[in-house]
Amino acid sequence: MISGLGDWIFLIAMPLYIFDITKSTIATGSMFIIQMLPRLLFGSIAGTFVDKRNKKWTLVIVDVVRAVALALLFFVPSGQLWAFLVIAFIQNLVGTLFIPAHRSLLVATISRERLVEANSITVVSDNFIRIIGPSIGGALLGIAGVEIAIATDIFSYMISSVLLSLVAVKSSQQKQKGAEISLKQKWLEFWGNWWNGLKVVGTNQLYSTIYLMFSFIWLAQGMINVLFVPYVINEMGQTSVEFGWIESVQGIGGLIGGYLLLKLNKKVAPFPLIISSLLASGGFALLQFNIPILFFVFIMNAFLGITDVISSVRLETLLQEQVPENYMGRIFGAYNTLMALTMLIGMSIASFLGEMMGTVMLLNISALLFFLTGIVGYRALKQNMKVSRHGKND
Repeated sequence: MISGLGDWIFLIAMPLYIFDITKSTIATGSMFIIQMLPRLLFGSIAGTFVDKRNKKWTLVIVDVVRAVALALLFFVPSGQLWAFLVIAFIQNLVGTLFIPAHRSLLVATISRERLVEANSITVVSDNFIRIIGPSIGGALLGIAGVEIAIATDIFSYMISSVLLSLVAVKSSQQKQKGAEISLKQKWLEFWGNWWNGLKVVGTNQLYSTIYLMFSFIWLAQGMINVLFVPYVINEMGQTSVEFGWIESVQGIGGLIGGYLLLKLNKKVAPFPLIISSLLASGGFALLQFNIPILFFVFIMNAFLGITDVISSVRLETLLQEQVPENYMGRIFGAYNTLMALTMLIGMSIASFLGEMMGTVMLLNISALLFFLTGIVGYRALKQNMKVSRHGKND
């Protein structure tokens, strides 16, 4: 939660800073693309690595290394975009270990029957910091510059690493005895585990359906990440301060969405909950991108926070509920890679076509992708969930 606050301050400040000095969607998109590349190239491999390591200490080391990488930005002359991109790549390269380690640690410490509750609480915490993080980030950028946002993120990583190191986790992994394994054998085992994880995804229709649905969601989100800055600045005529407010409002919606998911989970089946939330997200996004009035965008972004949390958390939890624990890191490593690939495609489309086709047109296309996800997922998810339940009963 602490490192998340620093992340939100940094994530809001950096694209605004780059757009301010370049006035280019290509340059702004390049920052997002560079952040996604490590996930694309090493996401699945990271999951395999995490499966064989202590999850808690993996998270501690990741936070420390990310803090050191960010600290290098203080030695970069102002306006040197290439240096920002290189350091962002390094930071996110190490960060590829975080998602599979975090998801695996959660499953190892929480019973599967309580995963929805645990994920909902996590989302409530994440959205609580999202309420204050973007507003602080936008204000700090306008008042004190990008340096204070970087320093805040570094400090949050260091505090997070200290707190994680104090967590007591009972290890379920047993040390292997016997002769030492050669480097070649370790290498072959590593890639064998990685390939087995991908095969599990490819041979299970429910996993494949969930991955397909997330692909459309992330494609849309990649486009929005790049284009929402110029939309707020150019189309709405607002500043970094208002941009931070808009993002914070979505955090408020996320809090409400996490609370509603806790209440609805035992009353509403996953399938209608996921599909209805996706269709609602498409509608709210279309309205937001075509009525550039600040108060109206506040309201639509709050509703988007609610529906996005319900659909994404319930869909991800569905995956956690079905995956065998010994494959969890690899499955979520592949999940991380797929996220990077589809968001990278969305960011590239937005970066290179934004100035040609127009910001609003591309944002409307991204909104329609939420409708497409709901339509594609309707029959496939319903059918595969029936198969999954029958398989469990057998």
